Amino acid sequence: MLEGHRERLIGKALKHGLESFREHEILELYLFSLIPRVNTNPIAHALIKQFGSLYNVFNATVDELIKIKGIGKRTAQQIILFPHIARAYQISIYGEKLHFSDLSQIGQYCVELFTGRVNEAMHIICLDAKNRVIKNAIVAEGTPSEVYVEPRQIIEHVSHTATSSVVLCHNHPGGTLMPSQNDIETTQKIKIALDAIGIKLIDHIIVAKGRYISTNVNNLTF
Repeated sequence: MLEGHRERLIGKALKHGLESFREHEILELYLFSLIPRVNTNPIAHALIKQFGSLYNVFNATVDELIKIKGIGKRTAQQIILFPHIARAYQISIYGEKLHFSDLSQIGQYCVELFTGRVNEAMHIICLDAKNRVIKNAIVAEGTPSEVYVEPRQIIEHVSHTATSSVVLCHNHPGGTLMPSQNDIETTQKIKIALDAIGIKLIDHIIVAKGRYISTNVNNLTF
């Protein structure tokens, strides 16, 4: 009976996608391969009841997840790895040789960079004279509410490269797109430092809940 239920749920997902699935059904489906030969329906219900949403389940910690009956350490680790796998999948769409023709493309790319991240982090995207990405790296990672970056950290990343211009992007896990006063001041300091070595700061993009805002286009920091 259990195997038949699993086959029906998998068949439904393959044929129609997950749009009609409730969140506990999506979790139940995901748990099939992690917890074989066990009815994962009550476990999925318990996870949603405890954490409130699919998003919160996948962004919980191992210690939080193993408190749920039926979730062991290995299963918890696989659950929290899922957002990282999703992020890698989204980024791979762009291929290895990235080239951006306009800011909107960079903005959407930045959204993908922060899929599943629960702490604020600062990314630097270094572009050559033809707007091809020659480097993409995390400069710093902070807490869910802040990240601190010094201009020298940015300079270290562009030194000894063919960088012509830079795009900064960082996330606000709390959901607000507007830059904080610290965001504005940090951006201005970094711009001055880059100007001094002949590198242009094109934009500082802020990402929150799958959306982004260009602080340059919206005249928020430049």
